[in-house]
Amino acid sequence: MNEIIKTDKIDHIGIVVPNIEKALEHYKNVFNKIGSKPIISETQNVKISFIQFSNIKLELIEPISEKSPISNFLKKNPLGGMHHIGLEVDDLNNTYSDAKNNDLEPLSKPVKGYHGRDLFFLHPKKMMNTLFEILSKN
Repeated sequence: MNEIIKTDKIDHIGIVVPNIEKALEHYKNVFNKIGSKPIISETQNVKISFIQFSNIKLELIEPISEKSPISNFLKKNPLGGMHHIGLEVDDLNNTYSDAKNNDLEPLSKPVKGYHGRDLFFLHPKKMMNTLFEILSKN
């Protein structure tokens, strides 16, 4: 079988949290890691911070309004939890076409993320009940 999603890099693990400042303090105490200063993405209605490990990042995400795409996740999981896995690819547009042509059901066409990188998500029901974010390299 041919490789549909051509990647060998997990960029990050997205974790939804009810309070990003409390989460940053918790992970600092547990891992002795200081997260990045939280930024606000107005388009996604979220507050985001990263905690860098040597091989991967944790992306902490807090919804800042009911309009946030992750506010429903937090309603179902009030303590937060793992939300998605971010995979980096060299050619996002070809990856999107390959995913669509192989019935992996991208949830939208590629969009520009808060960080300037293009991205799209694959439907969890097509990915063993796990949400995957596919990100461009740059």
